Amino acid sequence: MNVDVKALGEFEDSLDPAFPEKSGIKPEILGYGEISTTFSLASMPAIAFKRMPPFENPAQIKAYKQSVQNYCDLLTDVCGIRVSEYAFYEFFNRHEEHILYVAQPRLAMETIGHNVLKSVSRRELESVISALMERLLRLYKFNYENPQNKSIGLDGQLSNWSFRLSGETDTDPVYFDITTPLFRINNEEQLDTGIFLKSCPSFLVWLVRWQFLDEVLDRYHDVRMILIDMVANFHKEGRADLIDDALSIIHACLEKNPDIRIPILTKSEIDSYYKNDAFIWSLFLFLRRFDRFMKTKLLRRRYNFILPGKISR
Repeated sequence: MNVDVKALGEFEDSLDPAFPEKSGIKPEILGYGEISTTFSLASMPAIAFKRMPPFENPAQIKAYKQSVQNYCDLLTDVCGIRVSEYAFYEFFNRHEEHILYVAQPRLAMETIGHNVLKSVSRRELESVISALMERLLRLYKFNYENPQNKSIGLDGQLSNWSFRLSGETDTDPVYFDITTPLFRINNEEQLDTGIFLKSCPSFLVWLVRWQFLDEVLDRYHDVRMILIDMVANFHKEGRADLIDDALSIIHACLEKNPDIRIPILTKSEIDSYYKNDAFIWSLFLFLRRFDRFMKTKLLRRRYNFILPGKISR
C-alpha cells in the first residue's frame, strides 16, 4: 500500500466527523459498520481507511495494535483464514486527540459478500458457504478444545468477506473486518471494550456495559450464533429467498462433521433473531444521532464519530 501520510494527516485535521460532507477534504464513504465507517480519499483511491475512536494516549494505541496483530495471527494460524493486508497510522490532531487510522487495500465492490449475494447462483452460494464453514469449524474446534485457554471470536457476516468466484468455485475468501480483535485468554476479552464504548451515547454507556456488552461479545465466540447472524443478514441484503438454501448447505456441512456438536438452525429462529437484532441496532443508531444532535446543535461541542445515513433493513 502506498499511503500518503501527509495527505492523511491533512484530512484528519480538516475532518468534521459529525458532518463529513462538510469537511475540507471530503471522503468517499465505502460502507458503514455498526461502530465505524470505511472510506477512501480521492488522493488515495486504492486504499480503504477506518478511523478508530480517539484513544487516551499512545500506550493505549500500542496495546490495541498488538491486539489486532495477535488476532490476525490466530485467524490465520488456527482457522486458515486469509486476512486482508493492513497498516496503522497514528496522529495527534489539532484537537489534541490521539487518532489511529487502519488502512487496507480497497477491494473490488463486486467481490464483497453482500454484493456477491445479490446475484449468486445456488452453486455459487454453496461454494461461498462451504468455504466459510470450513474455516468456522476450525474455529469451533479450537474454542471447544480450548488449548492454552484461548477463544477466538468472529463476525462472520458476508459483508466482512471478499470472494472471487471462478466458475462454480470460490478462491480462498479474504476476511477484512479486523479492527475489532475478538479473542479471549482465560475467559478475559483482550479487546479494551472501553475504546469502542466511546461511540455509544454517554447516557447509555452504563446500560450497554451492564446489560448488553457481554451478550454481544459472547455471540461472536459461539459458532452457532455466528451462523445465525450470518444467515439472518440475508434479510437485510434483500435475499431472504436464499435462507432455506443456506440452511440446507450449512446442515450438509455439519452432517459431514459428526464430531461438531452444533444443533440445527431453523428458519423461525433466523427470522426472530433478525427482527430483534434489526430493532436493537436501529434504536442504537437513532440514539447515536440524537446524541450527535445534542452535542453539536445544543451544546456546541465536537462530535467525534462518523454515523451512517439511512440503513435499509
